[in-house]
This record gives sequence, C-alpha cells and structure tokens, in this order.
Amino acid sequence: MVTHAVGVAACYQNPEQNHLNGQKIMTDIRKLFILAIIFGLISCGDNNTQPVTQAQQTPAPGPGANDPSQAIEHLNAILAENPNDFNALSTLGDLYFQTSQYMEAIQVYDRAIAVNPSSADCMNDKGLALFYTGDLESALESFEQANATDPEYVNAWLSRGYVLFASGRYQEAIEPLNKVKELDTTGTMSWEADKFLSQIAAAGTQ
Repeated sequence: MVTHAVGVAACYQNPEQNHLNGQKIMTDIRKLFILAIIFGLISCGDNNTQPVTQAQQTPAPGPGANDPSQAIEHLNAILAENPNDFNALSTLGDLYFQTSQYMEAIQVYDRAIAVNPSSADCMNDKGLALFYTGDLESALESFEQANATDPEYVNAWLSRGYVLFASGRYQEAIEPLNKVKELDTTGTMSWEADKFLSQIAAAGTQ
C-alpha cells in the first residue's frame, strides 16, 4: 500500500521514472482505507459523508491479496454486482494506475466521475494517467475540470504545475505552482511546488 508521504514524493518525479514504477499520489484517506481493506490489513468504515458501500462491506480476499492483480480481480467482481460502486471504481482506477495500466485507469476513472461528478480527486488522477499516456492537453483539461469543481483542491494545482514543468512549459507552470503555495503554505505540497519553482528559476539563469 502506498503511504501518503511516499505517494507525494514519488508522484512528482521525472515522468520517465514515474511511468516505470507506476507510483501516484493518494491524498484521499478514504482510498487508503479501502486499499487496506482489500489487502487484508485493516477493517474500517469510510469517514466521509458518503454511505458505506459494497467495497467497504465485502470481506478482504484471502492469502495473496497483496498481489495487485488479485485486488483488481476482487474489485471487478464487486463491480459486476454493483457497477455504480464509486469507492470500488475509484480504488480500481488507482490500482490500474499503480500497475501502469493507464488506459484502463482512465476508463475506470471516467466511470467513477459519471457516478460522482463532483470527485475532483478522480479528475486529478485521470489527468495524471492521461499525462503518462502522452496526452498532455487532455491531462490539463482534466486538472482544470478538477479545479473548477473544487478551486481549493491543491493536488490538481500541483499536478497541473508538474505536467507543465515536465513538458518544458516552465512559464505556464509558475501560476499553478504558486497557487499550491498559497493553498498549502507549510505542507509537503508546498515543498514540492518550491522544488519545481527553484528549478524553473535556475533554468532561467542559464
């Protein structure tokens, strides 16, 4: 299971490395809890405002559940019975992302967004998956959709700054990165934004 700190540090490295290891940012505590349930680590309900779903009520798989392919199979079985289970969809998208199955992740995130059109998290995650398939413009549109849904969703601002930075569009990256610092003044996100801004400044002096 990807921890919060590891997810933040790993996601915003160079895109080639990220494509190889399939890491992603997971800031939504709900997703961490559901992944833990699937992997048989804990059994805990959702602490957000959504009702408990089939994904949270279903017992964890048996031995070998730490294999992502088994977790994916388990979630697909849940979705065969309840195709609109948002938590199962969003977690399945995360697992596809982690295993570098980006096209599958995009399709599942689209399904999750159709069920919950206010999920800025899924829009952000879809944008990152789109970026790793090479579709930069669609990725940026997805981040913009996330921030239109939730203007204070710092992850999407950082994702936008990151993909622009990674694509060499440094000047365009400055605004979203500064927005991250405005929203997350002392946290890990702000540290990541400062790192990119420092590299942009250094590039400008060369």
